[in-house]
Parts: sequence; structure tokens; C-alpha cells
Amino acid sequence: MSITTFQKMSNSSIYFKKLNAKVGEPPRKRKCKSVPHLLPVVLPSSPPSIKTRLGNEFFHQESSLLANALLGKVLVRQINDEEHICGRIVETEAYLGMVDKAAHSSYKRSVRTEPMFMKPGTVYVFSIYGMYHCFNISSGGDGTAVLLRAIEPLSGLERMQQIRSKSQKKSCHRLPTHQLCNGPSKLCLSFGITKELNKVDLADPSSIIWIED
Repeated sequence: MSITTFQKMSNSSIYFKKLNAKVGEPPRKRKCKSVPHLLPVVLPSSPPSIKTRLGNEFFHQESSLLANALLGKVLVRQINDEEHICGRIVETEAYLGMVDKAAHSSYKRSVRTEPMFMKPGTVYVFSIYGMYHCFNISSGGDGTAVLLRAIEPLSGLERMQQIRSKSQKKSCHRLPTHQLCNGPSKLCLSFGITKELNKVDLADPSSIIWIED
């Protein structure tokens, strides 16, 4: 049995983390309340199959429920017809909509925040510091979404290293595996996630990025 912790952040968003994940994240200073959560701990012996991708029903949940449900699920990014990179989701953060001061949607509905008001399972990618990105998934309820905070790499590690080296312009520098995706922007760099994926429907069978059970 693995354990999930959740924490109410100061501005209302809720943070979730799978405790037995090895992502190199330092312990949070605040104490978290722990609740049991059964999750598979055996890593897949082969890359996930497109046949197991999660559909619309899974994403139609209130944001805090979806954030918890996403822990242990696998994010898959198609590079080409024969290559995929994937990792297990180990940290998430729920944004509760227009009543949540930490959510972008709390200010107003705009062109930027439109994905947060679209059907559950819609990708919302926004940029920070003008050079990094964060990957969010819309959930049930207007203006709500879940931020993916960290991922445990499962396959395609060499490709992740190549992408990170290219972005950092340091071809000879290899990152430790646990540092490839141990942060919102780090996982976007390693998975090649940019604003080109904004508004993509994760439940669409033709999409190049999806979530698997």
C-alpha cells in the first residue's frame, strides 16, 4: 500500500503527493494529513499501450478528486509513430475554480484561461518567466484544473535527456534520472510540452499526449 498526502495551500489550491515516489523533491515544511490510497507499484515491462488511455468519464471529476485520482496514472507523449516517452504521475495540485485565488480563472475568463472552462480532460499549458511551461488538465466545474507537479520517468529516458540537453545547450551534461521530471516545468521540458499542446483533448484517440491507467 502506498500513501497519498494532501495539503491545503495558503491560497486555496490543494496539493497531492504519492509518498513512495522517488522524484528527488525535498520534504515540505508543513505537516500534511495522510490518507490511504491503493496504487500499483510494479513498473510496466513495456511501454504503455494506446488501448488503455483514459477517456472522458475519468476526467469528469471535481478538481481535488481528479488530482488524487491522477496519482499513479501514467502520462504518455508520442514522439513519432514508433517512439513514446512516459512517466508515472506522483505529484499534483488542484485548483478549485473562480473561488480559488491561486487559480488563473479566479480573475476572469479570458483567452488565456479558456482551456480551464472547456470540457474536462482539456490540456491547459501556460508559460512562466517567459521561458518555461506548466501542464494542467481541466476538471469538472467551471475554471477548475489540476497541475501536474512531478512525474517518475518510466521509459524514453534517453529521449528525455536529449530534449533537456538541447534546451539547456549542454550536450555533455546528463541529469540524474530523478531530476528529469521533479518539478512542473522540468517535466514539461523532458516531455517536450509547449503551448502547441494547449487545448488538446486528452481523451481524443488521435491526440499525441494522453493519460493511461
